Amino acid sequence: MKRSWVLIAGLALIASATGARAGGIGIGAYAGTSIPVLQDDNANGPIWGLRVPVHFTPIVTVEPYFAKTSGGDRDQEAAGVTYTRTGMDVTSYGANVLLNFGTGFQMSPFFGIGSNKLERPGLNETQGGWDAGLGLGFGLPLTGLSGNVRGALNVVKDPASDSVSRKWAELTVGVSYSSFHFPPAP
Repeated sequence: MKRSWVLIAGLALIASATGARAGGIGIGAYAGTSIPVLQDDNANGPIWGLRVPVHFTPIVTVEPYFAKTSGGDRDQEAAGVTYTRTGMDVTSYGANVLLNFGTGFQMSPFFGIGSNKLERPGLNETQGGWDAGLGLGFGLPLTGLSGNVRGALNVVKDPASDSVSRKWAELTVGVSYSSFHFPPAP
């Protein structure tokens, strides 16, 4: 986990030292759906969150984020009895590193790490995890505004087992506003 943070910090430092164009800081919001992968005790649910993209160069962006997912309830059968299992809620904080390719319309593969609080009746655990995915970004008619569509795989260590992880596929749509640019234009 520590090596990932060192990698993110190193990429950010290299990007800021080699950038010929001004960078910027923005804020964004997103929402979508979270789909559990191979989880019999959790169903699809909504995801929403906030991102703070920090553009060090036109290619490298480091993006701290907050995300909230509410898992859907799932019916399960045990010994011939069907019962409803409450969906798992996940609250996440972390950071992604995006590599942006293109102008106007951008393709951005990303990788990140985070802390994830897993909650449901009988469960209240915080676990580390990672995510990876691909984003498509595009400028909107208003200056500083951009939209994005992202697909990601989110992997979190399962608190009940040292050898198992929980996985979610996520599809989100978002909008960002770039509000601060550095260094200031002369």
